Amino acid sequence: MAGQGSKGGGQVVAPTSIAAPTSGMAPLAPTAGFDVNQASAGALQGALGSTQEAMKGPLQVGAYMNPYTQSVIDRTQQDIARQQEMAMNQLGARATSANAFGGSRQGVAEGVMAGEYGRMAGDIAAQQRQTGYGTAMQQAMADRQARLGAASQLGALGQQAFGTGQAIQQQQMQQGLMQQVLQQSLIDAARGQYAGYTGAPQAALSAPLAALGATPTPKSTTTSNQAGLFSYLQALTGMGAFG
Repeated sequence: MAGQGSKGGGQVVAPTSIAAPTSGMAPLAPTAGFDVNQASAGALQGALGSTQEAMKGPLQVGAYMNPYTQSVIDRTQQDIARQQEMAMNQLGARATSANAFGGSRQGVAEGVMAGEYGRMAGDIAAQQRQTGYGTAMQQAMADRQARLGAASQLGALGQQAFGTGQAIQQQQMQQGLMQQVLQQSLIDAARGQYAGYTGAPQAALSAPLAALGATPTPKSTTTSNQAGLFSYLQALTGMGAFG
């Protein structure tokens, strides 16, 4: 029986590759034409504008009020009025059974009861309005804080982009210096190689001349003398021209 990883005819079958698990998120790719310096300036400008806009003017608490607050208050007032009416009916029934219907005592009792229910209705409405206003104030402050937080984050991103731009420029400068040093070393090596080429003949003759004990031919200088009258007289005297 053929072993694993083989097939008929001796052909080796490559093992099936196992795909690496993915996290479900595609890697972020840099945006073409992205300028980190422009992004830094834009982020800082946006942060300043957002901060000024968030701090400008008082809080618009009314914009955060629950639109159903008044409806709840009205419904509560209707319930209180209904309870008051029921209580008045019970009071009138008791007064009638006690043969005191229409008397001063019934009028005083009804006035006290109406005042109590009115005060209760006013207190409940005030509490509901105060609660609604407090909730709206909290939401307005939270919204302002969120805006300021977003502006602060935008400013931090701008500062980070600025630092990234500075780091990139620093790396580019260091890379340029390294390239300059490399180019200078290549130039120096080329100069040394050229000097070796030009001095090669003399270097090749040094060893044989040293073996023969020869010294390099000294350089001589030739001076020319311009003949004058006295020089001609000396020449004629030497030739016996004067006896």
